[in-house]
Amino acid sequence: MLKIQCHQRLNDFELHVDLAINQFDILGVFGPSGSGKSSLLQAIAGLTTAQNVCINNHNITHLKPDKRLLTLQLQSCPLFPHLNVMGNLLFTHKHCKNKSNNLTPDQVIDLLALSPLLNRDVSGLSGGERQRVIFARTLLSGQSVVLLDEPFSALDWSTRFTMLGAVQQLNKSHGIKFIIVSHSLKELLYCSDTLLHIAKGNVLQCGATQEVVQSIYTNKSQTPLSILSYSKPEFNDAFGLYQLTLSNSQQHLYAVPSLVKQNHKLIIESSQITYNKVKPINESSSNVLIGMLENAQQLDEQWLLTVNVDTQLLYCAVSKRQWQQSAVSLGEQIYLTINNLETLN
Repeated sequence: MLKIQCHQRLNDFELHVDLAINQFDILGVFGPSGSGKSSLLQAIAGLTTAQNVCINNHNITHLKPDKRLLTLQLQSCPLFPHLNVMGNLLFTHKHCKNKSNNLTPDQVIDLLALSPLLNRDVSGLSGGERQRVIFARTLLSGQSVVLLDEPFSALDWSTRFTMLGAVQQLNKSHGIKFIIVSHSLKELLYCSDTLLHIAKGNVLQCGATQEVVQSIYTNKSQTPLSILSYSKPEFNDAFGLYQLTLSNSQQHLYAVPSLVKQNHKLIIESSQITYNKVKPINESSSNVLIGMLENAQQLDEQWLLTVNVDTQLLYCAVSKRQWQQSAVSLGEQIYLTINNLETLN
């Protein structure tokens, strides 16, 4: 349970949030730059006075930041320059009091694959390496609610997905709740179960991530992305690819190893998907899925198709000409080809 009331004057608008979320594991906070996302995190952490906050039925409004049993990782978060990476991690784990999770340094190092960095001087870390170490240090502060402000923006997408998968794993294995701010809908679609959409200090929508994302697409404010869940992947030695059987389905895709992550999810951009009314003949890619057309909506010069593939929704953007020539009706079966899964771009 998260309840927050925040009314704060910012530079050119007022942050106005009056919100109650009954249940969440990973809450994503999405919006354009300068919309009040970071200010909202700071209010929850107690760094501003214009707030009323209740977490897990405990009113923490009048508690000092270090008494709230949560930790905030800001975008700019310095490491101790006189300590190496291991020293930074051990110092935090040793000196942070009132811990509410039992993570150990070894567990965090293994989860985030930090062993090659442990003896490095922090001044020599790249931006992405620094973000991974800072995240590890945040986890070792020992809190059960973690607030993250653009935590993985310097990472390449493959490593970013690995870190987001670690967030999900920590939620499941240790019960840690996360509130993650990002201007990347791709990140939040990948990891969050609940999504808060704000703009110019106002809450536009809050609810299940998939529902809020679908509303954002309908309002033409973001390039459509789809998320596909799959069961345990099986490596095909002959192809050098993983076979990914979709959740609750007999259909499968093939993907290069770098796209296969622990949380068994794929993010698919609408531009990766092409569709046909009949099954493609001599298709060079084996990644063809059968689905049912649920919705078709015109967005400027494109049409956005919503296709149900064994209960999972995929979004396909097509030109006005393609849509008019296809003569497909709602409820019809269509074939989707998913591109760029078998090769590295």
